[in-house]
Amino acid sequence: MPAKRLLLIALLASAAMAHAATPSVQTAASSEPFCTAADAPFAGKIGPDVASSKENWPAEIKPPAGAPNVVIWLMDDVGFGLSSAFGGLVETPNLERLAASGVRYTNFHSTPLCSPSRAALLTGRNAHGAHMGAHANTAMGYPGYDAEVPASVATTARVLRDRGYGTIALGKWDHIPPRYLKPTGPYTYWPSGQGFEHNYGFFAYESDHFAPTLWQGNALLGSPKPGQNYYLTRDLADRAIDYVDQLSSVDPERPFYMYWATGAVHSPHQASQAWLDHYRGKFDMGWDKYRTTVLARQKAMKVVPAGTRIAPMQAELPAWNTLSADQKRLYSRQMEALAAQLSEADAEFGRILDGLERAGKLDNTMIFVTSDNGASAEGGPDGTFNMTPVASGVKVPFETSLKHIDDWGGPKSAPHYSAGWAVAANTPFRYFKQAAHDGGIRVPMIVSWPKGIKERGVRTQYGHLIDVAPTILEAAGISAPDCVGGVPQKPIDGIALNYSFDNPSAPARRVTQYYELWGNRGIYHDGWKAVVLHKARAWDILRPVPFSEDRWELYDLRNDPGETTNLAAKEPERLKQMQTLFDKEARTHQVYPIDDNLVRGARVAAAVNGSRTDFTYLMPGPIGLSDRTMPAINGRSYTIRIVFDAKKGDQGVLMAVGGLEAGFSFYVKDGRVHYDYNDLGLGRFAIADAQALPEGPVTVELHYQLNGPLQGEAVLSVNGREAGRQQMTQRVRSGYSGGGELFNIGTDMGSAPTSAYDPPFSFTGRIDRVTVNVEKPAP
Repeated sequence: MPAKRLLLIALLASAAMAHAATPSVQTAASSEPFCTAADAPFAGKIGPDVASSKENWPAEIKPPAGAPNVVIWLMDDVGFGLSSAFGGLVETPNLERLAASGVRYTNFHSTPLCSPSRAALLTGRNAHGAHMGAHANTAMGYPGYDAEVPASVATTARVLRDRGYGTIALGKWDHIPPRYLKPTGPYTYWPSGQGFEHNYGFFAYESDHFAPTLWQGNALLGSPKPGQNYYLTRDLADRAIDYVDQLSSVDPERPFYMYWATGAVHSPHQASQAWLDHYRGKFDMGWDKYRTTVLARQKAMKVVPAGTRIAPMQAELPAWNTLSADQKRLYSRQMEALAAQLSEADAEFGRILDGLERAGKLDNTMIFVTSDNGASAEGGPDGTFNMTPVASGVKVPFETSLKHIDDWGGPKSAPHYSAGWAVAANTPFRYFKQAAHDGGIRVPMIVSWPKGIKERGVRTQYGHLIDVAPTILEAAGISAPDCVGGVPQKPIDGIALNYSFDNPSAPARRVTQYYELWGNRGIYHDGWKAVVLHKARAWDILRPVPFSEDRWELYDLRNDPGETTNLAAKEPERLKQMQTLFDKEARTHQVYPIDDNLVRGARVAAAVNGSRTDFTYLMPGPIGLSDRTMPAINGRSYTIRIVFDAKKGDQGVLMAVGGLEAGFSFYVKDGRVHYDYNDLGLGRFAIADAQALPEGPVTVELHYQLNGPLQGEAVLSVNGREAGRQQMTQRVRSGYSGGGELFNIGTDMGSAPTSAYDPPFSFTGRIDRVTVNVEKPAP
């Protein structure tokens, strides 16, 4: 928008001070300055009648001539040493094909986690400055952590849409604050509220690839019907190709911005059987041999310096040659599943490239492929057949996971590989996702733009996800706007990478970059890095670590990119300077206060539900609520009451929460009422009424009374008659999945928490209401 048409109106200082001093509920608009733009004067002529008047239509908004299309493939948990395009042993021929037509950035960085990285990538601002300093599900009521991206931090999609681009988001969108993740909105933080005209995907940090819960626009689509040979990444590729075809056919001159965010390779590590078979036996060499093999390949490809030394393995992770035969068998199968998932995603991405070429769009499409963080060690030393126990602080025994080896990677599993493989996938760097060491934040990056990049090869300039936004704007010939939607914009923190496209030896323009997640923190400056590993065990989320035990480390990354030699004792003055610089950056970007409490389920529930303890859901009405917005029953006594009308032969789900990983279901089958509870896949409890379901009005009630830590007695009644009781454990601390499973009434979307039926198994009778009464938590 031309500057002469902008009228910036700042809030009066006195009003702002008075507002800040008033302890009242505030609206977003009340704390934001705003700007307005006058309408352009009418350029035609208006007379008393049409004969004496002259038409003039508003000018169509168009991007600058030649502005490129944009495609971003944001991979999930893909470490630097995983893809064959960066020396890894997982076959990704389409990434290699892309890299051959563009550049590989080998000194590129993310934040240590998914939600912060996505906010940084999409807005060009540092994560804390975008209010996304940690995961949205662990939000805190501080500016750097409330997960509510302010209007002053507009996404690149919004900026481009306002300049005439088509915009679409496909796949993972996991940074909606939990209290807004409900079908009634508001949709401010949904893709539709963040500049995307179209979106299709899942609103969770993980998704089942065979039975995902899908949303389109602001509407819940549910899950694919069983038996359709469905696979999520294939579906996302189909949608991407369809969008390109539609735009090419209907509006061929309109450029587009496509955000393609796959679930691969976040857990659950699932792939089609053909890909699982393809990798059988290919990782029997183990993670130690994998690391040395990959490092040699990386040096040969010049994606790491020739003198790079490999970082040591953590003490908690054993050498491969010390493992038992069963451990080697299971751990090899774990890596096979992850490799299959990434290779399958690469194959689907190749179909998108083919679609762009078929439409004549490939030459002027700027394509970015990178990852949201390094490879994940959240499965722990043994890996796990089910990740939800880890999120609740429960360790899955090795023997339990071993029982699931034949299903590993298929639709009956929700697995994660061993932390030993995560370290290998991050070769040659130290540690993994969540850490501020390079294993957590140094990620592969490919940029291809045949029309705009002529000098192919490797780039070593220091870069970060926040650099993507200004790179796109510069390529499109669009300046970052001062005002978006009536709100003045915060400056973009990113530095455009375009200077390095055709000048491989150009000096890096990014000199300083901070990192922080859950107490893990670091600061990069001019080739040096100071870093703290506050949480050494990414899989042990309940283990408290006093900040007083933190020890800063210092590395010369110019000569030691693997962070193998800690120079803190040798250069204490430099370390002190780096610590001071971190503090400066932290204050600038609202990093403080730092907190390391990963289990904030109770806090999030309080933010969502406030002081409510009584909930009534009238039907037909709420179908498909996030399990983060349902009543907070975990760790409390509660009563669930379902009122419905039944006739002979009625069957189906009355109410269901969660799925394969954890959850529970009330359902009618074979003329009887059932209640099944899946305790993190580690225990299963069932109560079935021995009497037939009466016809007419029915009230089913379950009362769960705590009588010990994370355990209690459940009593099921039908029309006031006790139908059964059972002592059971209920160890879920927050969600029943990674957010992909829902709180459903009258149906069961996603996977089922019981094997007694195939979803959706919708109820054939009429449900009137569901009420939930929760005891207040202990003070």
